[in-house]
Amino acid sequence: MDDNWQRSLIRGWQQRPTLHRDGVSLQEAWLLRKLQQALDGDSLQIDGLSLLSRDSTLHLTIHQPLAARLTLHFDFLPINWHSRLIQLRYHVQGEAISPSTTRRLLGGLLLGAMEGAFGHKALQQLTRPLDWLTLEQDIASIDLTQLPALQQWLDYPLLGKPLGEHLIIKAMETCPGRLRIRLGRTANQTQTS
Repeated sequence: MDDNWQRSLIRGWQQRPTLHRDGVSLQEAWLLRKLQQALDGDSLQIDGLSLLSRDSTLHLTIHQPLAARLTLHFDFLPINWHSRLIQLRYHVQGEAISPSTTRRLLGGLLLGAMEGAFGHKALQQLTRPLDWLTLEQDIASIDLTQLPALQQWLDYPLLGKPLGEHLIIKAMETCPGRLRIRLGRTANQTQTS
């Protein structure tokens, strides 16, 4: 029992966010666990995350409007800090998962349409409860002002102003096994220093 506890403690320690001089790195396993805690439910399940230098993937199982496994391929776009937006270019691939051959065939046809307007509408419907996420044709936008987990960080008082007015997210990049977030000071902060 002690051995399992010790291995679990070491694994947890290795998966913690890593601080850098100009930001932080988030480990793939830690991010996957956080996504599962936030998004898993009756209609959606997060199965896996693979962070690479290019074309990272998020693996999902959806149960509505049809049972399917989806792979969301994504890359981060430049940060728009003024609008507090993080944007990703994405595309989706999927396969129907139903015990019935007829349902799998119909699901496959439906998934084939996922790349068209119908599929886009289905994804929008699935993510509608997430106030912080907006899906356009091939761009996903995350509104940082609507993310409950970041609200505390953005509003944290520092020298009479919210921390979000002192620091900016300069870039977000993926590399094998981790997400690298680069931070910087706001323009007016660097001019007064």
